[in-house]
Amino acid sequence: MESIKRGLVNFGKGFGIWIILLLFNTRSGESDVNGIKIILDVILAVILTGNYRKGKYMAMLVAILTTVITFLPLQAGWEILLLLGITVLGWILLKVSPEDVHENQMTGQEYYESEAVDNNQLVTSWKSRNWLNPFESYAYSPDAGVSVCKGIIRRTYSTIPTMTTRAKIHQSIWQRLFGFCDVSFQNNYTGQQFGEEILMNIRFKSARKLMQMLP
Repeated sequence: MESIKRGLVNFGKGFGIWIILLLFNTRSGESDVNGIKIILDVILAVILTGNYRKGKYMAMLVAILTTVITFLPLQAGWEILLLLGITVLGWILLKVSPEDVHENQMTGQEYYESEAVDNNQLVTSWKSRNWLNPFESYAYSPDAGVSVCKGIIRRTYSTIPTMTTRAKIHQSIWQRLFGFCDVSFQNNYTGQQFGEEILMNIRFKSARKLMQMLP
């Protein structure tokens, strides 16, 4: 069931990215050029929803360049040549980039660092994000507790202590459908919610992993 939800989420993300690309790099009256762009946008959307970091960077570069070309007053023939040239350039840059498995593989901003202890894996740090707000991220370590970062230009940072609080998972109906959840923290002594910080719209699997790590 989890794999089906993940597939639906990835499909929704890919379809949304494809629609956005179409809005920015197609224009009326150029059926030949638009046909090429539609195919190219499908490829870019697939790459951007994948787990290959360098591939995402190259896809974003190609998407930006094709958008710039769309706004230039070029004839259809020249625009097609530039599109092909940009696509080939992106492929060459991707091929010549050094291969680093740890650097290239992405896990959707959810990261688990572990070390072997008596043949068991003990997770010592954790990172996740708000999947509906790309400018809100979360992290946990035994020393620092749960850290919350919000904003892009003006940022706020806050910390939730984990020695005097306990975590609680909340799921609405739509969150259960897509595999998301919220995590709040309650004071161990009063039972009241600790502050106003809530980890919003993180993956349910990631939230369960965090619950296992907390003291």
